Amino acid sequence: MSQPGILLDRDGTIIVDSGYVGSVDRVEFIDGSIAAIAALNRAGIPVAVVTNQAGVARGYYGIADVEQVHKHMIAELARHGAHVDLWLFCPYHPDGIVEAFARRSADRKPGPGMALAAAEALDLDLGKSWVVGDSPSDVGLARAIGARPLHVGPPGSAVDNVDTFPDLAAAVRFILGGGELPATPRDERPVKFPAARFHRADSYGGAYVNELSRAFATVDLEQVSRAAKMLGDAHDRDAALFACGNGGSASIANHLQCDHVKGVRNSTGITARVQSLSTNVELFSAIANDLGYEHVFEYQLQSQARPGDVLIAISSSGRSPNIVRALDWAAAHGMHTIALTGFEGGPARRRAHVSIHVDSANYGVVEDAHQACMHLLAQYVRQSRMTPDAVASQTF
Repeated sequence: MSQPGILLDRDGTIIVDSGYVGSVDRVEFIDGSIAAIAALNRAGIPVAVVTNQAGVARGYYGIADVEQVHKHMIAELARHGAHVDLWLFCPYHPDGIVEAFARRSADRKPGPGMALAAAEALDLDLGKSWVVGDSPSDVGLARAIGARPLHVGPPGSAVDNVDTFPDLAAAVRFILGGGELPATPRDERPVKFPAARFHRADSYGGAYVNELSRAFATVDLEQVSRAAKMLGDAHDRDAALFACGNGGSASIANHLQCDHVKGVRNSTGITARVQSLSTNVELFSAIANDLGYEHVFEYQLQSQARPGDVLIAISSSGRSPNIVRALDWAAAHGMHTIALTGFEGGPARRRAHVSIHVDSANYGVVEDAHQACMHLLAQYVRQSRMTPDAVASQTF
C-alpha cells in the first residue's frame, strides 16, 4: 500500500543557502532542521531530498562534490539520530557550460522527475505527500505531482496561496500536528454513473445532466486560470500549440485546433499556430505501424515542437501510454504542458504543469466536461484580446 512521504528541498530548507553549496566546508545546517527530520523518522514518514544542483552544469563543482556533501550531511544527521531515506539531485541546466549537463531535464524542479523516482523507490502516494522548500520551484513541483506544498523562509518570502513557515522545524510541527493532507481521488474513486438500469430516457437524461453538473463543479478553476494564461502567453510569443488525444479525446483535440485557428482569430487578429497531432491519419498510422502506437504523439513533437511551445494532452483515464510519453517528452524539452483528465487522473494528471481534472467515472461526462473546458479557454483568450464594444457585439 503506497504511503504519504515528505519531499524536502536541500539548500534553504535543510542547510543554509549560501549560493551553490558544493563543498563540505560550506555546509551549515539550519537550526532545528536535523531535529525536524528526526521527528519525521520517528513518525515513520519516508523522507526524500530532491534538490536542483545547477552548479554542476555551470562548472562550479562536480558530481563527486555533490555526493561528498551528501555523505557529510548523512553522517551529521546520523550523529543526531536522523536519516534521509533517499537523496536525489538534478545536475542539469539549459544554460550550463559543462556540455554533458547543459540541457533541459524533467528532473529539474519544478519538473516531476525526481518526485516520480522517489515515489517508485519509496512506494509513495504523491497525492498524499508534502513538498517542503524555500523556492517557487518547490511549490511548482508539488503542483505538478498533486502533492501539498509548504513554503519555508523569512518574512516577505512567502509564495501566494501556500502555507508558509519560518523554517523546516515549524513546517514539520504543522505536518505532525495534524495538518490536513490533500485529497486524492486515487484513494476515493469517483462515484460510478449509472449505478443502476434506467427504464426511461427522460429519467436518464435528468440524471446525466445532474452528474455532468456535479462533475464539472469538481474542476479546479485555478488550474483553468493557469491554463488560460499559458495559452494566451503562447499566442503572444507566437509559440505553437499542439493538442493530442485518443478516441473521443481526439475529436476534442481536433476541435481545439478549429477554435483557436478560426475562432480566436475572429475580431482579435491573432494568427494562432495550433496543430492537432490526432488528425493526420497517414502520418498517424505510419508511426503506429512502424514504431508502435505509443509513439504517435511523441514522434510528431520531436520533429515539430520547440522549447516554449505548449502541449495540451486530453485523456479521460490519464493512463494512455502515448499521452504519457508525449507529456514526458514535452517537459524534458522545455515545453509547457496542460492535461485534461478524468477518472483517477493517472500519470497524465501528475506529470503536466497544469492539470484540469474532472472527477467522474463516466467517459461521456468526462468528455463533455473536457469539451466545455476547451471551449471556455478558447473563448476566454479570444474575448481578452477584444475591445468591450467588440465583445458586446460579437457572437461567441
